[in-house]
Amino acid sequence: MSNPWDEEFAPSAEARNTLRWAQARGASTLGEAYDMLDELEFSNDVPEVLGDDGTIEDVREELDFGLEAAGPDTPLETLI
Repeated sequence: MSNPWDEEFAPSAEARNTLRWAQARGASTLGEAYDMLDELEFSNDVPEVLGDDGTIEDVREELDFGLEAAGPDTPLETLI
């Protein structure tokens, strides 16, 4: 089933990896995952989650847009 935000917000591979990382640490919504970005930034997991080319700043901007397009209560399962 298609979500109304699919045309506007389709997370990149780095953003999906970040959402999976947050989900593994207890997040269940996009808003909760967004709130965990600072934790990711200061963890040793950044290279594993974002790869060589991804940055926290890029993912933060992408998830900011996702919060506007899909809303903070969007379940992570629908995005990853």
